[in-house]
Amino acid sequence: MAQDISLKAAAKATIAVGQWRDTVVKRMHKKADRDKGASIVEYAGLVVIIALIVVAVKATNLGTLIAAALTTAVTTITGGGAA
Repeated sequence: MAQDISLKAAAKATIAVGQWRDTVVKRMHKKADRDKGASIVEYAGLVVIIALIVVAVKATNLGTLIAAALTTAVTTITGGGAA
């Protein structure tokens, strides 16, 4: 008798989990259908941000400082660049 109750409870739980999973998957598919990717506004925003970074690097001479720091680091790591 107790075994029958446990079996019924397990079967109901399995069915409930399966139904919940199906509902979640359907909702996820609906959301995926609505949101296919980045819009033109998002791409334009990225272009503006990248342009601002490039302008800031050029205006502050930061590119030269970064290049010098990288050259120094590489020289230190490689032991002075002697081949």
